[in-house]
Amino acid sequence: MNNDRIDRLEQYAVHLAVRWAKTGTAYNSMVSAVNDYMEAVGANRAIDDNPEVIRLGREIAALRIDVGSIYALTKEQEQRLHDTLLKIAADGVPLQRRGMRR
Repeated sequence: MNNDRIDRLEQYAVHLAVRWAKTGTAYNSMVSAVNDYMEAVGANRAIDDNPEVIRLGREIAALRIDVGSIYALTKEQEQRLHDTLLKIAADGVPLQRRGMRR
């Protein structure tokens, strides 16, 4: 994926994150944009599909969106967004597979 597309996905996720933090609207759109950004930067992939590594990668991507949003938010809005982004990052981590593997 090219850097221009990743930058656009990040800007869109930041825009929706700021909108949600300020108004409380468009939560589902924000979650979708954040997840699209995380997929684009490769945060959903890890060697051996290690869930801990995937969670950390998703948290790093979420924090990048959080940092991009700081300029437009109050301290309380930023803290609420920060907590929500970390929850989104944790929710997207696949559960460890059970059963037989080849």
